Amino acid sequence: MNLFRLKKKRIFLFSYSLILCVFFSLPLSSESTRYISITKVKIPVNLDRAVLIGTTNNVLLRTLESKKEISKMVITERWREFLPKVGVQYMGLRNVNVGSLDNLYNDIRLTVQQLVFDGGEANLQVEIARLNEVLNDKDFKINAAKLKLDIQKAYIKALAAKGKIQIGMKSVEKMQETLKRSRIEHSQGFISKIQLNDISTKVKQAEYAFLRYKNEYNQSILELKQILALDYHVDLDIEENLFIDFHISSPKFDIDESVIRALNTREDLKKSQVIVKRLKNEKKLADNYWIPKVYMGGYAGKNGNDFPLRHDIYGMNFNLVIPFGSNIVQSNGNLGVQKDGTGIQTYPGFGNQTVGPGLNGYESTQIKFFDNLAYSRKILEGEVQLTEALLNYRNLEIQVGVEVQKSIEKTTESWELLKIANSRVLLQWESIKIGNTRFGVGQSKKEEVLNAELEFVKSQQELTDSLASYIVSCYEVALTANIDPIESKLVRYEKGRGNSLIAALLTNRDPKTAAGVEPSEGDSPPMGR
Repeated sequence: MNLFRLKKKRIFLFSYSLILCVFFSLPLSSESTRYISITKVKIPVNLDRAVLIGTTNNVLLRTLESKKEISKMVITERWREFLPKVGVQYMGLRNVNVGSLDNLYNDIRLTVQQLVFDGGEANLQVEIARLNEVLNDKDFKINAAKLKLDIQKAYIKALAAKGKIQIGMKSVEKMQETLKRSRIEHSQGFISKIQLNDISTKVKQAEYAFLRYKNEYNQSILELKQILALDYHVDLDIEENLFIDFHISSPKFDIDESVIRALNTREDLKKSQVIVKRLKNEKKLADNYWIPKVYMGGYAGKNGNDFPLRHDIYGMNFNLVIPFGSNIVQSNGNLGVQKDGTGIQTYPGFGNQTVGPGLNGYESTQIKFFDNLAYSRKILEGEVQLTEALLNYRNLEIQVGVEVQKSIEKTTESWELLKIANSRVLLQWESIKIGNTRFGVGQSKKEEVLNAELEFVKSQQELTDSLASYIVSCYEVALTANIDPIESKLVRYEKGRGNSLIAALLTNRDPKTAAGVEPSEGDSPPMGR
């Protein structure tokens, strides 16, 4: 799944404008922060926008994106070895002599040199540069996928904390109303001071739990802003609701099929394969150290004493490099033609030589002893690195299989825990109904009803954690097995059509009807229809 492909174009445009808003709201210098006040910026955010903002602001991803251009430039540089090297050379001599004529000489020539044979080294260098470009692209995709998962975890954690506040607020309001009536009953002498104090204590417990939920939410928002690389003065307004907007289904996986899919599509495995290919090419370069290199070149131009130059010159040259173990034999030569007049040729080891009309040339050969002692080390290093890469690839295949199996088992376990948490909520809901009925006929105390209310809130909090844990595990299995949780229908965002049991409780619907009592095998009992 492409990490930057959103369903609606308007989401991208809206998010981009938000990023610009945040960027231009930041202070331009450290000095400015001492004298100006920071204006709060509030950003509405959903899961897709959070992923877009986080991936846009991430330094590592931006660096890897910039390196794409560098990789293309390196490939162009390597291709340059196949093309002739063309240049213009000018040489001028001025000898001001006392008592005799001055010597003046000018030489302008067009030069060209071409690699004729190198045993395929230039082609291997181009291939290595292309593989490095592929590695950079793989690094980008791998880090983007990991960052997306981190954002999803932080966002779902914030959604769960927001949901707990919603649950706690409703409970506190209900219990405060009970406390208000109890104070009236105490003033009229229907309940004792001890009973009133017990009721007040239960309300304080609910308020304390609500305060913890608020603190948990604030901390989760800070963690989300940190991973999105947003400044502290940016406020996030989470638009989605964990209970009402997310529809989940029971996990149904074929482990063998999931492992095979991961082995064929995981980007880290593809990266490991590319590393092996690159090291094979590098080892081949080291093994081919003995192959000679041949360069051919030529020149054409004019020389003379005064401008315009009148004497034509042209010629050709060669350069041969032959490695013998750690020794190198290098031979080069030149054959030129001076059409008329007198010219000057520069010969290595001889300096400037005056030549007349006709042929001129030179040949030079030298042997450099022990000039390439590193060749054997490079061969051995290439073998070791290639062996290590092959072993790493094999170990990564094993690791991927284990990761996929672990993530599937974790998702299945989270689903079972979700069903248990759902059952506990239903039991506590039944307990409250029974408690209210008994209280209505005078068979139980109001404190017992409040105790049941506290346990009911606690069970909803546990169900919220289980719901968030299951959604996160679905995102984790999506990364490890390289599947789309939306296409697999594990987790779907459907505004206002979430199938959470708590959604039914918050909207005063019958939770037993929403959950489906005594569901058939294979249904989704914890989350409703």
